[in-house]
Amino acid sequence: MSVSSSTRELDARSRAGRKNEVALVPMTIGACLGLAAGSFCGGSLQSIYPYVAGRLATSSDHALWTLTYFLIHWALGIALMPWFARKLGFKRLFLASMVMLAIGAGMGILSHSLMTMLVARGVQGISSGLLVPLVQTLLLRHFPKRHHTLATALWSNSMLVPFFFGPAFGGWLAVNYDWIDLFWLVIPFALLAFVLIRVSLPEDRPTAPPPPFDLVGLALLWLGLIALQIVLNQGEQFGWFGSPFIQRYTVAAILLLGCFIIWELTSEAPLLELRFVTNRNFGFGLLLLCLGWSIFVGWSSILPLWTEVDLGYNGWWGGVLLIPLALTAIPVASAMGRIARHVSLRMLAALCFLLFAIAFAMAVYNPEIGLAATVPSELLQGIAVGMLFVPLTMIILSEIPADDLAAASTTSNFIRLASDIVGVTMLQTLWQRHTESVAALTRSAMSESLVRQALAHARQDGMSHAQTMAMIAGRLQLDASTWSLDDALRLSAWICLGAAAVSLVVLKKPRPQGG
Repeated sequence: MSVSSSTRELDARSRAGRKNEVALVPMTIGACLGLAAGSFCGGSLQSIYPYVAGRLATSSDHALWTLTYFLIHWALGIALMPWFARKLGFKRLFLASMVMLAIGAGMGILSHSLMTMLVARGVQGISSGLLVPLVQTLLLRHFPKRHHTLATALWSNSMLVPFFFGPAFGGWLAVNYDWIDLFWLVIPFALLAFVLIRVSLPEDRPTAPPPPFDLVGLALLWLGLIALQIVLNQGEQFGWFGSPFIQRYTVAAILLLGCFIIWELTSEAPLLELRFVTNRNFGFGLLLLCLGWSIFVGWSSILPLWTEVDLGYNGWWGGVLLIPLALTAIPVASAMGRIARHVSLRMLAALCFLLFAIAFAMAVYNPEIGLAATVPSELLQGIAVGMLFVPLTMIILSEIPADDLAAASTTSNFIRLASDIVGVTMLQTLWQRHTESVAALTRSAMSESLVRQALAHARQDGMSHAQTMAMIAGRLQLDASTWSLDDALRLSAWICLGAAAVSLVVLKKPRPQGG
């Protein structure tokens, strides 16, 4: 009887194991599909800002706000995830995120003004931000430990692939159909992910109550970020700090974010553990990660805008411009876990920024040559993007105690994503201001004889005076924007070269037992 009973018990365990193994497949598909849908929401508009501006009756510069507002709330979602996971459990939080993502997409479909679209992008951003650490946790919890490398690769590629290829698909859809169909596509994928997780993931309701929610910290952080966003988005329009409007919002942003920092450092249950920033490797490693990522996101937003507004390409080509980045970034990112075992992390971080510097220095953006000239530098930049996360993340967490790794990871991810809005806005402002300066200098340097000669040639070709002047003005604007773009690229190269030096000189060698 004992042998028979043991056999039945082993059979039952075997059937249960096979059942769990089968459930792992729909769970993985659902989790990765949900994360990909959120990432697609963030990246798919990057190449079609002129089309977005047309629907919302605003300018292309203001349409760029749809990215920065998404990034702010994406960062907030990451900060909120740990508490809500302890309150709701991972399964219910994932399901709520999918419903929220579908609602945000529906709000975007119904939006016909910039303000309502920004609200929709905020909802999409929070739900997408919740999914970033949530899906990573789900995969690592349910995959066997020997397959954690596979789980991490699935998680990272679920974010990167839609981010890189979404702009090209969004451009194709905007050219051939309607760009708002991007949001229609998100809804069925979010609902499919909802169903897959609903049927495959067991209930995991928390047994212990979560700590008190840091409502004061959240209010200070959200209001401070919104004030900062207003300053960055509208500073150029109002003349920056010469405007009382910008001055008031600058003071509000400084006071609110300053109070948030003080509150978090003194709170018993803070929303973010800012005390880790005083650690040398955490603080400087995070600074370098924010620098590299914000410069990359800034360029990936500006280049499609230059391609479409100044060169006259459609949204499809503006999105295709980013595909070479994916061709090298995704395989390099997938291999970095193995490479980091054999190469110094500081050396990898320095090499990453050195490659960024070389890519920016060799970049050629010339209207006469065409977009093909941008491919070599983008392929090299993609290698640098693929190298960015693994060494710096391991350095950032290298001296954090094991019990604090989750809180430190949440804090670093929030700060990294929040820094994107500064990088995107500052790079765009630098480009716009320098373009205006170059255009003014070029106009003042043009001689009257040269203008008269151009007018005479145009009359011979049958062009009117107004057409000729418009042609000259358009060419001046194109040359000025391109020269300014080149100058900004060279500045980015020098910044990345300095970051490579900081990686070697300032960062400490991580301890063997570190994160």
